[in-house]
Amino acid sequence: MKKKLAKIMAGFFIGMGMLASQASAHDLWLNMTDYTPALWQHAKYAPTPRAKTVVYLGWGHSYPVADFISDRVWGKMERIEPDGTRIPMEVGSEGFRAMRVDMDTAGARVFAAETKPAFYGPVEGKENFHQVYYEKYAKALVSVLPQKTLPLDGPDSNPFVTPIGHRVEIIPLVNPNRLQPGDSIEVQVLVDGKTAADYEVTATSLVAPNAQAVKTRTDGKGKAKLSLETFYGPWIMVASRSFPATGEKAKQCESISYTATMTFALPYIRGN
Repeated sequence: MKKKLAKIMAGFFIGMGMLASQASAHDLWLNMTDYTPALWQHAKYAPTPRAKTVVYLGWGHSYPVADFISDRVWGKMERIEPDGTRIPMEVGSEGFRAMRVDMDTAGARVFAAETKPAFYGPVEGKENFHQVYYEKYAKALVSVLPQKTLPLDGPDSNPFVTPIGHRVEIIPLVNPNRLQPGDSIEVQVLVDGKTAADYEVTATSLVAPNAQAVKTRTDGKGKAKLSLETFYGPWIMVASRSFPATGEKAKQCESISYTATMTFALPYIRGN
């Protein structure tokens, strides 16, 4: 069954092609089949209310997915509940590591993942020395709705503004799942919990065939603002920076690279 699912998904994405093609050096990101699932109930199939989505990993050079991530690189994943409870997640073992998730209450959830910190690109003539040391982090913002209407949790609430503790993290200063095409989103990039200046930040639609990445850099307070153009559906933001290695790392590599991604969706249903 798992092999069949992986083949179906692989065929689907190959058929779609790379609808959004922002170049990237093997980023990690999280794809969700539904970022704003609604609770539903059925006497036979769902006697108690539940909402569902499927999470699968994005890994590679282009979106929505480009490659399979190996166990050598893969780190871990968890789900953060509305009350702050952190639930470790065992992702699938094949393909895009797809996993169905059932949730039985409304509210905001963050799905968080990371790679294992690692070195890449051996340097010829230098033993145990590499081109780069990298760390990659990803999160997806999911709003479980009591019904297919927005807004959720009050007119101006933003449950995603609380950091989850990744070493490198994008913090949305507004709730992205409330925005509409053409709106702007302001974010703040943190590194080790502190504001991070001069990070490149990009935003790209994951599904629009003619989408172009919008880019900027964080200011001295780690903030950046980007327009989300005119596309509904899933979006990805990427914050990244590379810099020369210093201290002990300088004995092991030439440079250090940090990357964080954040996926969310502009819902098709406008809020009240």
